[in-house]
Amino acid sequence: MRITYIHQHFKSPTEAGGTRSWEFARRLADDGHDVTMICGGRGKAKYTEAGFTVVQVASEYNNAMSVSARVRSFLSFGARATARAVATPADLVLATSTPLTVAIPGIIASTVRRKAFVFEVRDLWPDVPVELGVLRSGTVIRLARALEKVAYTRASRIIALSPSMADGVRARAPHSCVVTIPNGSDFALFDKASEDRDEFRKSTATSEQRMLVYAGSLGATYDVGWLVDLAAELQASDTIIVIIGEGAMSPRLRQRIDELRLDNIVLTGAIPKSDVADYVASADAVFSTLQDHPALLGNSLNKVFDAMAARRPILFNHEGWLAELASERGAGWILNRDVRVAGRQIVDILNDGEALARAGDASGTTGQEFFDRDTLYEHFHATLTAAVGG
Repeated sequence: MRITYIHQHFKSPTEAGGTRSWEFARRLADDGHDVTMICGGRGKAKYTEAGFTVVQVASEYNNAMSVSARVRSFLSFGARATARAVATPADLVLATSTPLTVAIPGIIASTVRRKAFVFEVRDLWPDVPVELGVLRSGTVIRLARALEKVAYTRASRIIALSPSMADGVRARAPHSCVVTIPNGSDFALFDKASEDRDEFRKSTATSEQRMLVYAGSLGATYDVGWLVDLAAELQASDTIIVIIGEGAMSPRLRQRIDELRLDNIVLTGAIPKSDVADYVASADAVFSTLQDHPALLGNSLNKVFDAMAARRPILFNHEGWLAELASERGAGWILNRDVRVAGRQIVDILNDGEALARAGDASGTTGQEFFDRDTLYEHFHATLTAAVGG
């Protein structure tokens, strides 16, 4: 099967960011499919990656961009990706959001070539930016709603990354065929990192220190400033917090750390997924943080699945489907949003070695049972096959 796979923010394991599309594309290639990944970047490029073809169009994007700059990037990618997708022979066209505008090349290419279209929903757009107050223009919202409706109606299959996202799609398009395939846990990658856990840990923390890790975007929605305030509460407890990633909030975080004169927090910047695995596997526990807003509770958070792959306990400062699942399974704790209370909770958790060990085991078991990448790929592959078969 010839598959045109459209993902503006595509990343490989040698880059910083989520690798869902890379993991699925290379498995599709291993299964004998001819995959062309169309993505954005600083310039034009074409190369082979893990058995599939990557076609990069010139359309730069980063998390620190203003809203207007992001819109320009989305529209630029949509136009250039459309030209490439239409010119690429395919039996199926798959577009994965966000942004919602990736649906445009998917819809046009699949229509021109009269082939099946599959749309993957990683966030409910425009619902989430509207509810967060990021998207306010009535005209833009109406256009986004129209594009959303066309994408859902035109798609043979829709893949949602969480149960609530699937519900959101069904609310807009009741007759659509929706399946839920969340982000996944890559056990092989994190098992390898765990082999050198003790040695790697020495590069960041002393033998007396406890190490807590956050690995993800530093965008405003992830409330990483909460971790800086938490670090201030934990200064006397021999606990170090490692924050991995970049984003719009990076300058403000560094300024706040300097203002508080914190020496128990480390910002690594953006690093490749393979290096992220080393930090996560070496952690005593892993953080998942979000703004306190109901629009975010359905997120399919890579950092949670990475923690499960590394068999590490998870500390949440938010609720939602993943936090509730981890808490119910004994794989982690939902902390108080008041950092003074959360600081005391963390000290108690870290002082209970048996509870930490049980939570780590439960985290790994939960990941294997629900989110193993190989199992999710089989569901993904079956969905694409069904779309082509009608």
